[in-house]
Amino acid sequence: MNIAEITEKASPAEQIEVLKVDRSTKPKIEDLKKEWKVSEHRTIQDKTFLPDKEIKNEKGEVQRTKPVNRIAIPVQKYIVNSAVSFGFGNPVTIKSNAEEGSQEEVVEKAIERILFENKANIKNRQIARELYRSTEIAEYWYYQKVDTHEDYGFPCNFRIKLKLFVPWKNDLLYPMFDEFDNMVAFSRAFTLIDREKNTIEYFETYTDTEVRRFKKADAGWIDEVIEGAGKNVIGKIPVVYASQEETEYEDVKYDIERLELLFSRHAEINDYHAAPVTFITGTVSTLPQAGEANKAIQGDIGSDMKVISWEAAPESVRLEIETRLENIHKFTKTPDLFRQVKGMSQVSGIMLKMLFMDAHLKVMEKNEIWEDYFQRRFNILKSYVGNLLNLKLADATNNLELEPVIKPYMIQDTKEWVETLMTANGNQPLISQEYSAELSALAPKEDWLILEAEQKKKNTESVFNNPVEL
Repeated sequence: MNIAEITEKASPAEQIEVLKVDRSTKPKIEDLKKEWKVSEHRTIQDKTFLPDKEIKNEKGEVQRTKPVNRIAIPVQKYIVNSAVSFGFGNPVTIKSNAEEGSQEEVVEKAIERILFENKANIKNRQIARELYRSTEIAEYWYYQKVDTHEDYGFPCNFRIKLKLFVPWKNDLLYPMFDEFDNMVAFSRAFTLIDREKNTIEYFETYTDTEVRRFKKADAGWIDEVIEGAGKNVIGKIPVVYASQEETEYEDVKYDIERLELLFSRHAEINDYHAAPVTFITGTVSTLPQAGEANKAIQGDIGSDMKVISWEAAPESVRLEIETRLENIHKFTKTPDLFRQVKGMSQVSGIMLKMLFMDAHLKVMEKNEIWEDYFQRRFNILKSYVGNLLNLKLADATNNLELEPVIKPYMIQDTKEWVETLMTANGNQPLISQEYSAELSALAPKEDWLILEAEQKKKNTESVFNNPVEL
């Protein structure tokens, strides 16, 4: 369907008004940026949340204010980056039904090349980070006409490119769905600055039949001609969109605020008790000078002096800090490895799996989003291959089935793994000596020939008890 059919409107202004679907349920990016940036946290910026200390005179009048300790910690970044690392620390691989030497394999190789040229592994981590911190992300696949090349495994004069639509960079995303949750149109509102430093508003819309860009001029919205605009050659909306209801740290943001407030107030207490306080009874007649050795203090009869020390921090504060930290890790499924392995003399492979279980369960939950996301990406690229790059592969693209495989990051206990396999194998070697030497990476592969020659020479000397030239 084209834009006029979807909106049932004729003028660009009316069409744009319909395409701007309701975004009231999405969080404001400005608020999310304040939560993300440590220097914008409430303990740093909000002086009603954490007021400065008022210094008063004997009459109770405020003489001045003393700045208090303001501590903020990047917990939001820690939660999001941990989720990204566990989900996409390993590259996303592709499982397909293509047989060796078939046309379907040619299509698969072309798609793999397109993903490689667009740095898909890096982009996957960037996409996940944007989704987890701003709740939505989109990617747009487009083509550019170039000189003929065979990088995709066959001659063609197009290259397929990827661009991310990032709300964090002030892109406003407007996906439109029908009553069956099928995307019928996708739009993006954004601004650019021209050479005269004027800010220009743009609105792009993608459907399965056309791609259009509108520009806001003095007279209103007008069509702007750009490369790739017009008819949609692949018959699919060339955009992949993902969203989630909340940020990864939404459920614990009040724990984070409270933790920062506790740290700030506790720092004030530490500063107050850092310098010793001396309590004096009676009259002190002489005090030692600064830097004086063998110091002595003289006082009248009956006088006394003692240093007041803070014996221990309040246990309730310690308990609340530990509880808040535990809540943050538990409710966001973010491993707290340094605290968990503390006191352990040895960490086995099974123990590592137990420690990472929450993080792996989170990856499995997120696969509800990512499997659908990558499946759509593959379908768009298949359409580009069969409808634009090489029309002879149209049938092969329809027959090819691609499935994303997401493997959570895991530290491998190789020794325990090998010992388990050897036990199952009757304690027999699993790999050759040559391959084990190659795996060590201590020397080039060719060095094995020298090791083999040295071993033969040693065996010959052992048999004949006398050196033999080889």
